Amino acid sequence: MKKENDMRNLNTKASIFTLLLCTMLIGWVDPASDKNEEGIQLYNEEKPDEAISKFTDAQSYAPESQSLDFNIANTHYKEGKFPEAEKSFKDVMKTKDNTLKAKANYNLGNTMYKQGKFKEALDFYKKTIELTEEEKSNLKDKETASIREDAKYNYEFVQKKMEEMQKEQQERQEQEKQEQEQQQEEQEKDKQQSEKEDPDQQEQQDKQAKGEKNEQMKEPPQENEMEEPPPL
Repeated sequence: MKKENDMRNLNTKASIFTLLLCTMLIGWVDPASDKNEEGIQLYNEEKPDEAISKFTDAQSYAPESQSLDFNIANTHYKEGKFPEAEKSFKDVMKTKDNTLKAKANYNLGNTMYKQGKFKEALDFYKKTIELTEEEKSNLKDKETASIREDAKYNYEFVQKKMEEMQKEQQERQEQEKQEQEQQQEEQEKDKQQSEKEDPDQQEQQDKQAKGEKNEQMKEPPQENEMEEPPPL
């Protein structure tokens, strides 16, 4: 499996008015970008909870930023919180940026794979490949090509794994069937053997009973006890 895409810098579109204002106000800082960069730094320092806190703070300044959703999703993924990562990656789908959408689909494929949802993983890898086709992608660069190649690799990897799992399941079912048939055969043999032994056993029991009867007949009859006469 190829790894997930890394953190994304927050690219905000500024109007001409904002650009002019920035040249006039020395030291002016975009709060959303500032919080986002702090979050990325914390992410790289293996401090996921603090990173998410910074990304969430940044969202208060840029609530429509899918890049922040993407970074939050990646942080959840790194923590192993795959259901949370899945939800955040799906929030990224609202973006019109095909490259970012492709990254989110790719990472969703990885997220589904981690949850054992292989069929869903294939669907997201396939969508990634479609989004990164040259005629559909806004950014025809090495990054886009890399995402496409990774998605193809993971698609084939998961597809092969599913085929292997299906084969193992079929073999396991066949083995269980054979074991059941063997058990039934053994039970049938035991039953036949028991039926074969029953007449001999009955005959032996009859002989034994007859012998006991003869022995009883050979015993002398018991004498009647005499009653003593009453005292005078």
